[in-house]
Amino acid sequence: MGGGVGRGGGMLPNKSATEVYEQATNCPVAGGTGRIWSEYARFLEERGRPRTAQNLYLRALVGTGGGGGEDGGGGPRVTDPSDRAALWDGFLRMMRTLRKNPDLTLDELKSAARREHLGGGGGADRAASDGVGSMSDLRVSSPAAAGIVGLAKDEEDDASRPAKRSRWDARAPAPTAAVGAGGIDTIARILLASSRNVPPEIEMLWFARDGGGIPSRPEPALFAASPPKLGDPSGKDLLGNETALRILRMLTETTHDGRRLGSAVLELCHACWMMTALKEEEVARAQESIEKKIIADKEALQSDLDTRAAVAGGALAAVQQANEKEMSLFDAQSEAQRNQVLSSIAWEFRKLLYTQQIMLTNAKIPGFDGPTVDSAAIALQSRVCSVMHSAFYLRARVGETSHVNMLNKQLESLEKFIRTTVKTEPVDQQSNHAPIPLQQQPLIFQQPMMPPMFSQPPMMYSGQSQQQPMIYQPIPMGFQQFHQGHPMMQPAQQFLGQLNTQNNLS
Repeated sequence: MGGGVGRGGGMLPNKSATEVYEQATNCPVAGGTGRIWSEYARFLEERGRPRTAQNLYLRALVGTGGGGGEDGGGGPRVTDPSDRAALWDGFLRMMRTLRKNPDLTLDELKSAARREHLGGGGGADRAASDGVGSMSDLRVSSPAAAGIVGLAKDEEDDASRPAKRSRWDARAPAPTAAVGAGGIDTIARILLASSRNVPPEIEMLWFARDGGGIPSRPEPALFAASPPKLGDPSGKDLLGNETALRILRMLTETTHDGRRLGSAVLELCHACWMMTALKEEEVARAQESIEKKIIADKEALQSDLDTRAAVAGGALAAVQQANEKEMSLFDAQSEAQRNQVLSSIAWEFRKLLYTQQIMLTNAKIPGFDGPTVDSAAIALQSRVCSVMHSAFYLRARVGETSHVNMLNKQLESLEKFIRTTVKTEPVDQQSNHAPIPLQQQPLIFQQPMMPPMFSQPPMMYSGQSQQQPMIYQPIPMGFQQFHQGHPMMQPAQQFLGQLNTQNNLS
């Protein structure tokens, strides 16, 4: 079963796509992701199955019928507040369209959904205690909400058919759920479908940033060719104490059976670095190919022009003028081709950034909260990836056990530092105020003409660059001048050299 799962069905038949979505929503790991439920609901809407889409929204937002507690029916599958808000918006939009009632409010929809959930059986006592009426009272008291519940009888009745149960429906006794190969494959298919193309809204944001000019690569890149040299392995000098603490806890976290989750996270970051390396190699080949073609075409044109001038005779001046115009036209066309290649390269790296942001967001890595084109957010993500790059490179050199022991010491030290900082911060603030304005004013007016004297040259901060931007070296013979004013890129050989080094280490 190849291909991805998209709203258009892609290469999968509708039935197969439905099975993949059902398995994903029942998966204990990915089943709480609101994006999966939203994509599944839109998939059902586009195929004329609003009744099933309504049941899907109810499962995600209020749970299955029968009490919604720990005794029987399940509670809401999606618990993240931002995901729930997006699902409620989608549910409201669908119900307004289906019932042709644009005045339907979100509060009415939530009330109707809650009452329908309680009316599924076993929830009558709770409904009475909460002051919520029965289904019949709902239809009388709220005509708009009555239209929502009435949808169940307008469409074919799917309630008589038992819902398809997957292998993940059984409750796992351990807090960490085990996912089989089928579940991993399902999640991978959904991520592949969502990252295959950049959404239109992200493209519009990039167009706005370009401002009518030639598109440029996202800067800074998430991963550089070489691992950064960090002064502190925890990364607190780059990210701050709180973000560094979250990363350390993620990298040292273990499951109930003693497996380290940090290794999986670092493997994902290493895969993202590999994606960047492969893209750099692909782009370098494309640039080399276009330059070779331009040089060969220019040499052939120059040969033709020389032959034409050699047989011009008395019309040599006119022929030379025509030759100059033709060569100028060729140079303009060559520059347009280079611009087109640069634009294509920029969008390839923007698509790569979008894919990496989705992957690292799903891994819940700090600093990643979905796709973005904001320069400040990308800069923060680049610093986070610098810490991750240093971590997986160091782990490959010293081994997992030694690296985890070092991170545990860093974690203990950072937690102690944060506790100490919180306790001493009020005292420091009190001692640092007040004397400054009293001492500064006399110094300005006592010796206004005297320049400040230093026994030593003033110390200048020379912060070490933690991650160098990836730039391409221009190819000689005609391409160097064109690259002025455009971001340069490192050679792909640096990535390939680092790749060989890491393979030897592993």
